[in-house]
Amino acid sequence: MSASNTIVGLGALTDHIATVPQLDTARLQLSAEEGAVLQLVGRVERIDQVLARSRLGEPRTIAVLLSLRAKGAIVPARVVPRGAPAPTVDAAMAEQVDLEPERKKEIIELERSLDSLDHFAVLGLKPGAPASEVKQAYYNASRRFHPDRYFGKNLGSFRARMERIFRRLTDAHNVLMQPDKREAYLRGHPALAQAEKAAAPPPPAPSAPPPPTQHLLTPEPPPVHHVAPVSRPAPAASVPPPASPPADPVESEARRAERQARLARHPYLARTGRLAELLARGKAAIASGDWERAYHDFHQLQSLDPKNREVAVLLVKARRAHDAQRAGVEVSRGTELEQHGDSLGAMAAYRLACSLDDQNAEAAWRAARLGQLLGQDAAEIRGLAQRAVELDDTRVEHHLTLGKVLMDAGSKKLAKRAFEDAAKLAPDNAEAKAALKKLRWTF
Repeated sequence: MSASNTIVGLGALTDHIATVPQLDTARLQLSAEEGAVLQLVGRVERIDQVLARSRLGEPRTIAVLLSLRAKGAIVPARVVPRGAPAPTVDAAMAEQVDLEPERKKEIIELERSLDSLDHFAVLGLKPGAPASEVKQAYYNASRRFHPDRYFGKNLGSFRARMERIFRRLTDAHNVLMQPDKREAYLRGHPALAQAEKAAAPPPPAPSAPPPPTQHLLTPEPPPVHHVAPVSRPAPAASVPPPASPPADPVESEARRAERQARLARHPYLARTGRLAELLARGKAAIASGDWERAYHDFHQLQSLDPKNREVAVLLVKARRAHDAQRAGVEVSRGTELEQHGDSLGAMAAYRLACSLDDQNAEAAWRAARLGQLLGQDAAEIRGLAQRAVELDDTRVEHHLTLGKVLMDAGSKKLAKRAFEDAAKLAPDNAEAKAALKKLRWTF
């Protein structure tokens, strides 16, 4: 905290913070401390009031608040003073994220209107839009609202908003692209069904019946004016129609292409082709190391084919690699914040990296080292230091940090062992030698 009573990353002590509306706490996997502090925040509360009511102590409560901020659970808020028509919290627009104000407003307004929009409207289409327009609209919307399109950026609470929007878009796409589901949906929405009928092209007009075939008969001779009877000739046989001309090869090719296009529009064949396309593209993204693209494709593929076990395995693989990439970004961000003197912001970044990738030794070590310097929760810091050593026991600094954490906890024998391990890796390390000399006669 600076001399001006301001917490970097949260604001002044007299500023307000608010819980993100419709927060899914199960998805964030909050710790017990984070859950307790989030309850103190409630809908909206002043920062100094949260610190005063917390039983964790001010330094630990600040660290938990920063962790909640990094996870997108709380945001800075502006409260309309008393005397206004109604207290209003403008938390979302005040949140500091890597999005332009117009983009933030678009996301907020769309999320708030999701429940009132039908499947056509949520995709920005008129009722009755054909499958081709649904497919294109979904593709365009995915490019704008899929959270992973903003890989490496700070989205805060807007990540959860965009995930909700994308799930709604995917649901609308899946229903409108499958004829049986689309028909069932329209039966439940008669107004949309009427609009679709009105938008459908009129049926072709019936063609006029062909003229009857006229038989060519031998003309009757002119009448003969005499009394004797005249025998009339028998009618001539019908002349057969001329033979059909040979088939036009250009027309035959056009008919073949039209037939293939009609088959490609068959719901089953179209769906199968789409699944194969996504699977091939996702595997190609894995081969090239584009985990963001791979995760996006496999996520969409699983929504279309949830029982596909291969896709489930690939999605888990892509998600882990994607999270590992994000963890690396958070470590870099934390290092930069630490260099600029924002230790609490750096600690929150390191914690987030650890939660994204529990196999990241660098994140665990940096979180343990900085947490020990800030005097944060001893059990958590000890676990992080031990994890760093277990993941990579070849780095001297990992053993030194574990030794310091154990010393603070009063476990001097275990601390001595950690410093000895550091000395084995670097016999001339002054910090390890000084710690061992201090511990030599203390137990």
